[in-house]
Amino acid sequence: TSSTLVANRPFSTFYDVSSFYNKKAILKCSFKGMRYQVQGVSKEDDEKVLQADVWPEPFCYEKTPLDFHTVKEFEYSEDGLDKVYGWICEQYEARKDEWDFALKNPLDKAKQMGLM
Repeated sequence: TSSTLVANRPFSTFYDVSSFYNKKAILKCSFKGMRYQVQGVSKEDDEKVLQADVWPEPFCYEKTPLDFHTVKEFEYSEDGLDKVYGWICEQYEARKDEWDFALKNPLDKAKQMGLM
């Protein structure tokens, strides 16, 4: 499999909370027309959560209109990180046609976003 073992549990390529997200790092990736990012976020009550965000290609997070982002928050823990991974995989599978279109037709997708 493509998983490795981190702290005696199966884990994907999303690193781990203590060595990556505690350092305020942001994971930014793309996969076959879907872009995504994962980061630790402090809420108003100082509660920390993991925030996952997916959006279609062709543009980066900052250049894509917020209407095209899908965001979900998860518990700030290793278990929460596993749930982030599962949710991103679900988003890919559920919206595969959208991601395929964005990958194969970046100019048309940019026009749909109002960016051209």
